[in-house]
Amino acid sequence: MKDFLLTLTSLKECKLTLNEMFNDNPKGKFRLSVIKWTKKRGINANGLQHLWYTQIANSLGYQSEYIKDANKVMFGVDVLLGSNSPMAERVIRTLEMADFWSREWLVKIDIISGLDCTCLFDTAESKVYMDQMILYWNDKDVPIKYKG
Repeated sequence: MKDFLLTLTSLKECKLTLNEMFNDNPKGKFRLSVIKWTKKRGINANGLQHLWYTQIANSLGYQSEYIKDANKVMFGVDVLLGSNSPMAERVIRTLEMADFWSREWLVKIDIISGLDCTCLFDTAESKVYMDQMILYWNDKDVPIKYKG
C-alpha cells in the first residue's frame, strides 16, 4: 500500500484495502504509519533547485554536482534535523555514525553526496531550503530567484 489520502469519506476504502492485504497474506505483518497529509514538493521546485545549482556553478566555476552537495551540507542537513520524516531520521543517524559534524569540508561533501537529502523534503521544508539558498547566494553576489 502506497501513500493513501485518509479522510472521513475515504475511510471505508482504506479498510477494504487493509482487509485485502490480510486476505492475500493472512500471516503477514504490516507497518502502518498515519501522519498529517501534506503536499509533496512539486517537480517545479526540484527543477528550480537544479537550475540554481547550475547558475551558481557557472558563476563560480564549479561543477553543478559539487554545488548541489555544498548546498545540501550548508542548508539541507539543518532542514533534515527539523524534519519529522522517518527517512530523514535515518539519514541523520547515518551522519552521526560517520561523525559528519566534526569532519572537514571536503569529507562532508563526500559523505553527503551519497545520501538522500533534498528529495526527502516536503513542500514546507523545500521552501525553507530554497529560501536559505536565495539569501546566502544573493548575499555572495550570485543572483538567484524563484522566478526564472
